Amino acid sequence: MNGDMMGESVITKIEVQKNNKHRYNIYVDEAYAFSVHEDIMIKHRLQKGKPISADERRGVLSDEERNDAYLKAVRFLGTRPRTNKEVRQKLHAAGYEEAVIDETVRRLETERYVDDRDFAKQWVEQRLRSQHKGKAYLRQELLHKGVGREHVQEALQGIDWEDEVSSAFEIGAKKWRQTSGEPFEKKRKTAAFLLRRGFSNDVVQQVLHKINDINN
Repeated sequence: MNGDMMGESVITKIEVQKNNKHRYNIYVDEAYAFSVHEDIMIKHRLQKGKPISADERRGVLSDEERNDAYLKAVRFLGTRPRTNKEVRQKLHAAGYEEAVIDETVRRLETERYVDDRDFAKQWVEQRLRSQHKGKAYLRQELLHKGVGREHVQEALQGIDWEDEVSSAFEIGAKKWRQTSGEPFEKKRKTAAFLLRRGFSNDVVQQVLHKINDINN
């Protein structure tokens, strides 16, 4: 009795893809059936001559989808750190189901590829230093990226007062030099500029005091 009469399918050919040596095309009963990553092929021990049922095929394709989502997320994270929310949005836009997205993000968090707490700390340090953004501005950026309020607050509390004043002073002094008019007008415009950058009134007053000392 042959395989067709028994309702059983057999893998008849496996070939590596021309443009991706890590992916393989699987042929069942002489016809192309699906493609998988090498990790999935090894996991399911797919090889020529192996019988494969409909249930087994569904299991392979399910694992392939989860693996594909994971690899896509890792590539997304390769350019720069991302938040939980950003990874979810990326995978959702790619068309993955919520269950697959949930599982992928949990795995990434377990492996520390995604860590909103660490992300918040790095974001605050980098943006304060290179972008000269104050706490209020940084808080809104992090909340917009989906970072939890507890992680946001912890990261902001980690900002050293002198570092924040120094960052504000760097751009405040530049704004002062570029602003024309009487000292009162220069002070008003510089203060407004720093407040828009998210610096607190206390920081702004400290910066204006330092500028005043330099110019008198």
